[in-house]
Amino acid sequence: MTTATPKKLTLREGTPGLLPIPALMEVVHEAFFHEFREELVEAGYAEIRPTHGCVFRFVHDEGLRLTDLAALAAMTKQSVGEIVDNLVELGYVERIPDPDDKRAKLIRLTAKGKTAQGVGLSIFAKLEARWAEHFGAERMDGMRELLEDIANVKAPQAVPELAQATLAHH
Repeated sequence: MTTATPKKLTLREGTPGLLPIPALMEVVHEAFFHEFREELVEAGYAEIRPTHGCVFRFVHDEGLRLTDLAALAAMTKQSVGEIVDNLVELGYVERIPDPDDKRAKLIRLTAKGKTAQGVGLSIFAKLEARWAEHFGAERMDGMRELLEDIANVKAPQAVPELAQATLAHH
């Protein structure tokens, strides 16, 4: 665990006021995903881009319709469709008939996609462990607990579909 006193992040040098929490969360998010990306490339998945995360995050088991995936990812159907097309070309997902509506298609992970999703999840666990070692396990546990509390209380109000899908799979 580091013993140095961390510097308080401010809006900019010489400006009073701490960095707002959303901006601070964004900085941490970027730092975490920078490490994640390095690990992903090292694991042999250099072709997976950050935008592919919307599929790997939400597609589980039997799959999802494109419209549902777009709603969960808070993206347009066209944008998600392009991401899915790319993942189909790369062999990570497939489109299959929806058993409830033969006219509709489900987006489902292939065996290769399930393996990649598993690798991604293991990288997340590895990074969390590394950060816990660096910043302290109690502090990381406390941060996780606080974020889960906030997500359980605030996310269902703000984005019910996203909260339900995210919290149901973890």
